[in-house]
Amino acid sequence: MNNFKIHNLKRNSIATAIITMSTAALTLPGYAQAQQDEKSTEEVELIQVTGIRSQLTQAVATKRDSVQFVDAISADDMGKLPDTNVAESLQRVSGVQLERGIGEGSAISIRGLSQNVILVNGRQVTTAGGRGDKGPDTLESSSYSMLSLIPSSLVSSLEVSKLPSAREIEGALGGVVNIKTRRPLDNDGQKVVASVTGSYNDLSKDNGTEASIYYSNSFFENTLGIQVAASKASLVFQEEGLNTFSGYSYDASVTADPNEETLVFNDIRYWEINDKRERTGLNAMIQWQPTDTLDLYIDSFYSKVDSDRDRFWTGFWTCCGYDNTEISDNGVLTSASINRPVQTNTEFAPAFMEFTSTAVGFRWFADDWEVEGELAYTDSTSNSQQDFMRFQTAEAAEVDFDLLAGDDAPDIMFGGADLTSPEGLNLAIIYDNTSHNETTDTAVRLDFTRYFDDDFFTSVEFGGRANSLETDHDYVARAITPNFALTALPQIYTMYSNSNFFSGDGPAVNDQYLVVDKSQWQGCTTLSEFYDAAQTAECATTHDLSPSYDIAEDLLAFYTQANFSGELGGYEVSGNFGVRYVQRDLTSKGHSEDVTTGAATPFTTEVSHSEFLPSAVVKLDLTDDVVLRFGAARTLTFPDTSDLSSGIFVRGDFTANGGNPELDPFVINQLDFSAEWYFGETSILSAGVFYKDVESFIVNTIQPRDLPNYSQQVFVEQPINGESGTIQGLEVLYQQAFTALPGFLEDTGIMATYSFIDSETPFEDGRGNSLPIPGLSENNINMVLYYEIESFGVRLAYNWRDDYLGYLGAGDNGVFYESYQDLAATANYKINDHVSLNFQAVNLLDTRQKQYAAYEEAIQRNVEFGTTYKLSVSVNY
Repeated sequence: MNNFKIHNLKRNSIATAIITMSTAALTLPGYAQAQQDEKSTEEVELIQVTGIRSQLTQAVATKRDSVQFVDAISADDMGKLPDTNVAESLQRVSGVQLERGIGEGSAISIRGLSQNVILVNGRQVTTAGGRGDKGPDTLESSSYSMLSLIPSSLVSSLEVSKLPSAREIEGALGGVVNIKTRRPLDNDGQKVVASVTGSYNDLSKDNGTEASIYYSNSFFENTLGIQVAASKASLVFQEEGLNTFSGYSYDASVTADPNEETLVFNDIRYWEINDKRERTGLNAMIQWQPTDTLDLYIDSFYSKVDSDRDRFWTGFWTCCGYDNTEISDNGVLTSASINRPVQTNTEFAPAFMEFTSTAVGFRWFADDWEVEGELAYTDSTSNSQQDFMRFQTAEAAEVDFDLLAGDDAPDIMFGGADLTSPEGLNLAIIYDNTSHNETTDTAVRLDFTRYFDDDFFTSVEFGGRANSLETDHDYVARAITPNFALTALPQIYTMYSNSNFFSGDGPAVNDQYLVVDKSQWQGCTTLSEFYDAAQTAECATTHDLSPSYDIAEDLLAFYTQANFSGELGGYEVSGNFGVRYVQRDLTSKGHSEDVTTGAATPFTTEVSHSEFLPSAVVKLDLTDDVVLRFGAARTLTFPDTSDLSSGIFVRGDFTANGGNPELDPFVINQLDFSAEWYFGETSILSAGVFYKDVESFIVNTIQPRDLPNYSQQVFVEQPINGESGTIQGLEVLYQQAFTALPGFLEDTGIMATYSFIDSETPFEDGRGNSLPIPGLSENNINMVLYYEIESFGVRLAYNWRDDYLGYLGAGDNGVFYESYQDLAATANYKINDHVSLNFQAVNLLDTRQKQYAAYEEAIQRNVEFGTTYKLSVSVNY
């Protein structure tokens, strides 16, 4: 149970701020001449430069010319996004924080919030599990988020909008990320870009390959354009080190005092993960401009990641009869001796995740009108298979462990246990689980703009969007505890070996031990001839009703927005104000299943919700180089799809867990201010502050409920709407090309960002300590240094983020990640106008990712990924 403390900004404060700004805008004297072919104020000038400086110049232009609070990252040419993937590029934006999967960035939070909208060419895309889904991963961190699905080689630019206008799609508490690909009529005539890359990881000792090609051409005097882009990558990721499944919990048996609880590491594992991934990306577009006033297009994007992941580890369960104990001042058991069975474990976890998104749209100009429309369909699918098998000693062994023996690398000795021989080992556990998700999203939008030849108002925009979102989740879990002696079975085992496991910091037993032979394992049916009737029935299970669900959401949104541009005391002023109305109808279908009887009762819940979302922004040009921005908005996002399930899983003790389709959405009232100094084409110094009032967080609680077919109330653990909180922060950006410096220094430059983000939430751990928002680091630094001449360029990119809360673990303890730093380097050499070489080194510091429970001595994760080196050759015609 969480306790809550209210930190409430009254709802009408945001409306008051918006009305005040809008009224001020209406009373300003000014001048604005609107042309009939005037484009949206959101568009930016096209800058034709190449190289690193080009990327930074375009990013500055995008920020300078936009009315909204926008940051951008650009590729100077096809396939030249400056980082290994989309997520890692986005961390260069101030206020954006990166979550890492195995060896690479995977997901982001913006201003401490993970509830963000991802767009591809302006249309929303969603992963297979719906909102909040991190993909088919068996780890607490994700390697399969939407951002990891999109190959960086297909991306032209990235834009992050941190304060939405009324015309922008709802759903972003942190920000909107728009991933843009190129359009065929951006170039006259034919263009071909291709690259081939080879890579090497010094931890896995494996090679990888990547290839991409882009082709575009225009016809009929540049009125018809086609383009096709494709990429294919085959990569190997590896993780080695300490981790856990169950983490820490409080144990009253460690000391003689039954009232004294000690924090104990229950499940200590040293593991290795080998992940072979095939990533495929395709983008095709046809663009036709039959007249000067009409633009038609068909745009389709496809991406798929196939993962073949193996995980091997040794471990034991800490329990009972502790000797030689040492307990820290915080009550953490840091070392002890116990007698326990010890284990070797094997997991085979193949998975795939893919999505296809296709849009048909138009843009039409006539006199003072502009009309845009689009019909889009996205289908996302994921599937994962988990085969988990455990070999365990038949007899207990004396286990000694010391959490503080090394640099956050606990020392473990398994006594006389021999994990290299089948003698004395049993097959103790078999899990054979399958999870399937599919989400379809059909969306249609129509937007109108009316331009004015007015001294102040430049245009009014209005329109609507409707989309139907359907998520289907199916899950099958088969759990068998056979306790077969290995010597009584066919030879299903082989020897795992890694003589330099965890760079020598792991226990010696992890250099070599028996694991399941992948070539001999075919799921739980592999040993079907040895099963009794109950085990045979368990292995034959084909569907679990209680964790499966179907959720359908129909959303309808309308908006109107006024854009203005004028003068105030000789200063240029521009901006907009408007309101968006959103209505959602939800149908959630699930089951309540009794594990004792197997009876399943269907549940269907229907919920409707609507909200008005006002917003306003004012941009004040004090000079040609100095800009002030003021903004206010009310934003919302609906809860994670998995939290909206009607399904309830009831245990034999009348306790249960399930979703809650009646959850209200997250709603935030937001204020923004920034001051920006543009002192060169590539140079900017800006500082911004923001404040977010979160009206209600979603928290877990346990409540009694009356359920069909039960003689008494069932205590159900489920998410509910909790109390309010706040998020506030500071963001600083400095970027400059040092062209005024002497000698070679005139070809250098820097881009640096810093953000400070603080939060007050109703979240507390089991001891009543206040907790921040998960995923939020208070301090974040990004720095890019570069040197570039006509044919050669070098770039160093550094990132550091502060400690942050990962999640609430066992015993209601906050599980924190320690601070993390990363360094990447790239070098480019232009052989001629058509051929260039590129070298890249990722994770040069080989920083270990560390995690602890409540207190720093309670280490529970310490893993390394190795450094990856890439060499590529590109051709451009």
